Order: sequence, then C-alpha cells, then structure tokens
Amino acid sequence: MWPSEFLESRMSHFRFMGKLALGFHYSPVDSPPSLSTKIPSYSLMKIYTALVTAILVTGLLSANATAQEDVEEEARKMLEQNKGALVVITVKGMLEAQTTGDPLPARDQQRRTLGVTIGDDGLIVVSNAAIDASVGLEGQQAKLDDKVVTIKSAVTNFSDVEISYGDSTLIHGKVVRQDAEADVAFILPDQAEAKALSKKFEKVDFSQFAATAEVADRVVGLSRSSAVYGYMPTVVMGRITGVFKGDRTYFVTDAGTAQGIPVFAMDGKPLGLTVVRIIDGKPSGVLGTLSAGSIQVMANLAREAGN
Repeated sequence: MWPSEFLESRMSHFRFMGKLALGFHYSPVDSPPSLSTKIPSYSLMKIYTALVTAILVTGLLSANATAQEDVEEEARKMLEQNKGALVVITVKGMLEAQTTGDPLPARDQQRRTLGVTIGDDGLIVVSNAAIDASVGLEGQQAKLDDKVVTIKSAVTNFSDVEISYGDSTLIHGKVVRQDAEADVAFILPDQAEAKALSKKFEKVDFSQFAATAEVADRVVGLSRSSAVYGYMPTVVMGRITGVFKGDRTYFVTDAGTAQGIPVFAMDGKPLGLTVVRIIDGKPSGVLGTLSAGSIQVMANLAREAGN
C-alpha cells in the first residue's frame, strides 16, 4: 500500500491539473494565473488518463525499488550473521587404489574447499567430492607400467585436516563421517585445541530449515572468495529454479554456484548445502542444494561416530 502522503501529493496535483484543463480561475495566493480558454472535453479525458497512468507508474516503480532494497538489505544481514560459520578446509591424505592387477602407487593429495559449521561442538559439513580424490574412481581404467588395469576400489586416507575460521584462527580436525552417495562429509574440530584457544563456534542451525521453500522463491548463497581476495565472505543472490524430490530433496538454484555454499531463504532459514549430484557412484558434475533436513539427520550420525 502506498503512503498516505504520497497519494495526497499526487491527488492534489491531479485536482490542480483538472481545474487547469476546465479553465477555472485561481487566486494569486496559491494558484497560477487564470485561464480564459477552456479545453475541450475529449482533451480533458486524455489528460485524466495520462495523469492516472503517471500516478500508477510512479507508485509501482517506487514500490518495486523499495522491495528490491529490502531484499538486498536482508542479504547483507544474512552475510553478517553467518560469516563466522563459513570456514575454509584444507585436507591432506594418501590416495590408494586396488586394481585388477597390482595396486596403483599411493599418491599424496591436498585439497581445499568451503565448509559450514552447523553445531555448537563445531561440527562442519562439506561436499565429500571436494575433499576426497577417490570419489568416482571405481571402474575407471589406469595405466600401470605397460599394462592397462581397471580400478576395483579406491580410498583416501586423511592424514591432516586444517580448519581456517576467517579470523586468523586455525584448528586441526578429523573427518568423522562420509556419505559418498549424498556427497557430504563431516569434520569435527579438535576440542582440546578449541578449548586452548577459547574458541566459541558460530554456526548455521540446520535444524531450523526452510520447510516451505518453493520454486521461484528468492534465495541467498553465502561463500568465501579465493585466496586472491583473502577468503573474504561473499554473497550470491538468486532464486529456486526447481525442487527435486527423490530419496533426498535437492533444490536447484542459481545462488548455489559452487560446492560447499549454504543457501538460505529470505527469512534467514537455511535450505541446505550445495553439493555435486552423485549418479551410479560417480560425480555428475551437476550441482544441487541438498536439503538441510537431510543433512541434519546425517550430522547426528556423524556425532555418534566422532565420539
């Protein structure tokens, strides 16, 4: 609804122009000089139509501009409230693979990705494929010496996990659970290190998820930039373009632009985490935002495994 002051100002202008069109005389106190020639009625109708159109267009433009400003302000608030929960994960490990011939030589791996703290204990959720180089290798062919072999199984044995919180705090952690099909992994920070640093974990509460989110709803994705920009927190605005409901619910959005990005509804409640869809055990290369409700269930299992 438009403010009463806005309507009154427009209607005053409307009444003035109407009188002007009819040729009414005005006093010099509050009106322009009088007109002695009256405008024909058909011209008056055109003036009325033009005035009403101008009022409507001006009001709609003003309302749309205000609504857009509100959306942008909410996005900024979400970033400020949740940036402390956005972490950068660096993992090191050894990739080992069994084949139809001899095992492949073990290879050192180091990967870095975005994670989100989702618990008071500091539990972090990440895209599993972003940290585990073994995902999708089963069934692939590899060259071993002068032979071509098929990989029967592969695993990454993690040797070091480092968590950066964007405030110069670095804490080690461990991978406590992986779900390859859902493409999520959970990392628990070292509690002794956290206590020594008096670290209080900021979190995104996935238990309070956006249960009523629908296609075409506005959404906000939160991330961190690359090292070039010092991993500063960033925001991506978009909409839900589709909702896929199978064994798990995935939201297709244009705000979840990379693995590990949490996506929020405009009321601040999380939709979920952006992951890669795993099809027949292999990364599809297609992103989707796995629902926060599904992640919360798996997080509880991860805590049990970590204790």
